[in-house]
Amino acid sequence: MESKRKDNEVPKKPGLFKHGSHHDISRWHLNLHPSVVKTCARNPLPNSLGQFFHPTRATLVVGGGGGMTQKWTSRDHRKNRHVYKSPTTQQNRYRDSLWGKLALMRTIEYWNISWWVAQAFTWGSVVWVINGFAAFLPFCNSHFQKASHSTGWTAFIGATIFEVGSIFGILEAWNRDDTTSFGWNVKKALHHLEGDVEAGHKSGKPHADIDGSETPGSRTEDEKPRKKWVWFSTDTMYWHELGWCAAFFQLLAASIFWISGFTAIPTIQDAIENHTGLLDGVFWTPQVIGGTGFIISSIFIMLESQQVWWKPRPQSLGWQVGVWNFIGGIGFTLSGAFGYSKSSWAQYESALSTFWGGWAFLIGSLIQWYESVNSV
Repeated sequence: MESKRKDNEVPKKPGLFKHGSHHDISRWHLNLHPSVVKTCARNPLPNSLGQFFHPTRATLVVGGGGGMTQKWTSRDHRKNRHVYKSPTTQQNRYRDSLWGKLALMRTIEYWNISWWVAQAFTWGSVVWVINGFAAFLPFCNSHFQKASHSTGWTAFIGATIFEVGSIFGILEAWNRDDTTSFGWNVKKALHHLEGDVEAGHKSGKPHADIDGSETPGSRTEDEKPRKKWVWFSTDTMYWHELGWCAAFFQLLAASIFWISGFTAIPTIQDAIENHTGLLDGVFWTPQVIGGTGFIISSIFIMLESQQVWWKPRPQSLGWQVGVWNFIGGIGFTLSGAFGYSKSSWAQYESALSTFWGGWAFLIGSLIQWYESVNSV
């Protein structure tokens, strides 16, 4: 009979240990409540590669809560989707209906870094859609004249907002909670239930806040540890998280891509447009490299949301964000690649790629906005 593995036992195979018909990842980066047991901790990568990364999903079981479980995912954890109520307004962040979930997009969650990430990329994408219209419409209708000021300034503003959004993204990855809320909040919920029974009344409102928020007067001695805000970190732990890798390549790509936005400013563009080598080096090439970086980042986003590396998961919001960013990254990369040529068909394709690439980023950003304000 196979013996059960103890929590403090070192796996025989580094990084992996046998759990039923599959291997679980021993690597773990979060604190758990003493009553919580982690099981089925995995990521989508093959075993040989997956052992070097933290799990992207796991099942958490609390022993003292009647066997209550939570399906934990790294993206939901980082995106604060386990926070059931707003810590500032105490507003419920969960809705049953689609219209109710969409209505939550009207809320301003200034306390939520994930909300700021979504806002930056949404409005940055809006600017890029405007840029796409300004660049592409002159090829479709002679009534529209090519205006370097319109395309130049919108490119600079759009690239700058993307850079700000990418900085928010890396801050989000650095400041994801070091502790899972599950366990502390189960105990808090049970404490509420016991208090109501003793008082001899029942409430129509949910007592259980299993997603990490506090209600007034609910603080107990057994309180979840709080994390201090991190502005910068060189901790190599983050390199083992797929979500942080996505944020890192997003920031790297946006920083390189910003060069093309800066050189798109009309006065700079007028000075370099007749110097082909210089134009290619500081305007088109940063678009190609930056767009490629967006593609790499989106692959990490999709992988984090998948259960198997080769199997798409379109029902996942995170995967939808990744795939639309992937399409957007291809569009921006092609825009730069076609830009090397002076032929009319290549210039047409370059403008068209910017147009549909901007729309793809906007769709992905709106999904990310919806995701950031709705708890699971």
